[in-house]
Amino acid sequence: MNNKIVSPSYFIFIFFFAPMVFSLQSCVTTRDRSIKKWERYEWKIAKIDKSDQPAWIISSRGITGTTSLEYKIEGNINSTPKACLAAFKQDLHQQADESMQKKYPTYDITEESKKGLLTYVIHNEPFPLKDTEMSVRYLFFNNKDGSIGVKWHEAWEDCPIQTTNKLNRIETFRGSWDFTPIAKNSCQGVKSVRFDPKKMPRWLFEPMVFKFLKDGLNEIKEITTALNEEITSLNQN
Repeated sequence: MNNKIVSPSYFIFIFFFAPMVFSLQSCVTTRDRSIKKWERYEWKIAKIDKSDQPAWIISSRGITGTTSLEYKIEGNINSTPKACLAAFKQDLHQQADESMQKKYPTYDITEESKKGLLTYVIHNEPFPLKDTEMSVRYLFFNNKDGSIGVKWHEAWEDCPIQTTNKLNRIETFRGSWDFTPIAKNSCQGVKSVRFDPKKMPRWLFEPMVFKFLKDGLNEIKEITTALNEEITSLNQN
């Protein structure tokens, strides 16, 4: 029987070069994972208006150190930042006005000042889900660059309403509106919202988020347009 002789160079490769190869592969794998993790927290376009001149763009990203996601919509509005913020405030008061048709069975402004306001809201949910309740504090802000807006977050510790087990509490609800001037009578509006989808699949919650953001932008546009037309009419008279 012929015995094969193994060259010493073979063992040199095994014991010296092979570990280097495996180490390089491990580095590449770790690098790929780091890149994917980094990409998760960077803004990525999730949806864009299909018209020739897109009226809005929706982007999304993960929030570092959490399982939460953030979505934002960007779009130009033919009105000043001040008028846009006034429109946002008007919309909140319309929701709380009992004489108007309500989207929600309960929408109360429980506290209000120049700096912000506190709301308590109950949402109707489809059967068999419990109706949900929210306590949200809104804070208005002004920046040195001329932009203004509002930020909001959950505020259960300040809620004056006695809650009940019959409702499902929304523990986290955060977002903002930022209006930045881009011309004399126009600005860019950016609305963002943060939430934890838990185990809900993206295909289920994402369309609802898109609708929420687009409706918010459209409402600001509609209210500011009506306000501008009212001002123009008063000036003509």
